[in-house]
Amino acid sequence: MRDKTRKVFKAIYNFFSFVNHMIAAFLACATPYPVSFLISSTLAWFWWIARKNVSKVKTNVSKALDLDENHPMVISISRKIYIEFAKNIVDFFKNGIISLEQFKKNVKLDGIDNLKKALEKGKGAVIFTAHIGNFEWGAARIGAEGFKIWGVGLSRENRFLDNYFEKNRKSKCLKTLNANKMLGVFRILKNNEVIAIPTDWDPAGTAKAYGFLGKKVMLPSGVIQIALTSGASLIPSFIVRDGKYHHHQVIYEPLNLIRDGEKEELIEKNMHLIINVLEKQIKENIDQWVMFHDIWAKDS
Repeated sequence: MRDKTRKVFKAIYNFFSFVNHMIAAFLACATPYPVSFLISSTLAWFWWIARKNVSKVKTNVSKALDLDENHPMVISISRKIYIEFAKNIVDFFKNGIISLEQFKKNVKLDGIDNLKKALEKGKGAVIFTAHIGNFEWGAARIGAEGFKIWGVGLSRENRFLDNYFEKNRKSKCLKTLNANKMLGVFRILKNNEVIAIPTDWDPAGTAKAYGFLGKKVMLPSGVIQIALTSGASLIPSFIVRDGKYHHHQVIYEPLNLIRDGEKEELIEKNMHLIINVLEKQIKENIDQWVMFHDIWAKDS
C-alpha cells in the first residue's frame, strides 16, 4: 500500500514539476530577452535568499580562489553565478523560437578546424568541457555547424520533462546520451560522431581524488578512458557569455595524450593534462562556473 501511495505522489509531483517548467518556458518565449532576463535574475535572487545550494556554491568559489567563504568577493561572485545560471535557463527555454541562423549569430565559434581535423581520423571525437557558461549551447553550437554531436545528460525520472528536454535540445542539433548508458558512446565514436562530456563533476560518485586548484577534488576520468580505448581525439572546448545576449565558444587543439603504458598510470598522467585545462578555464571564468554540487574530497 505504501509503495502504491509513493508512486501516486511521485506521479503527481512529476506532473506539477512538468507544468511549472512549461509555465517558465512560456514566459521565456513570450517575453523579449531584456524582460526574460529581468524575471530570471529576480528569481535567482529569491533562490539565493532561500539559501538553495548557496553553501555549496560559496565553497566552490572560495576553494577556487583560496579565500574565506564569507569574503565579499566570494559572496559577490556566488550571487553572479546564480544570475548566470538563471540566464542559461532562459536561453535553453528559448531554443524552440530562435532560428538556427540567429543562434549562430548569438554564439561566436572559433577553432572549428581543430574538430574537423580530428574527425579526419574516422574515430570520432571526445569533447571535454566544464559547467562554465551555457555549456549546453556550447555543444549545440557545434551541431549547428552540421556535426552529429551528443551531450551526456542525466535522467530526471520524469518522462514528461525528459521528453521536453530532448525535443528542446534536438531543435538545436544536439542529441542526449543518458549517463547510465555510457557504453553507447563507443557506437557514437564508431560512426565518427562527437560526444561532449563535462568533466568537473562526477554524478556517479565513483571518481578518484586529484590535486585541483591546490586542493583535492573528485574528478571523473571517463573521458580519458573513452579516448584511450577508442583512439578518438580528446578535445577541450569551452563557452562563456560575452555581453548580455551573446556567447563565445572556442574549440581548442586536441590534447596530446600519452597512450603507451599501464592503464592506471595512463589515466593518472593524462588526467593531469585535463586538470591543467580545467584549472585555467575555471580561474578565468569563475563567475560563470555554474557548479551547484559538492565536488571536493573530504580531506580537501
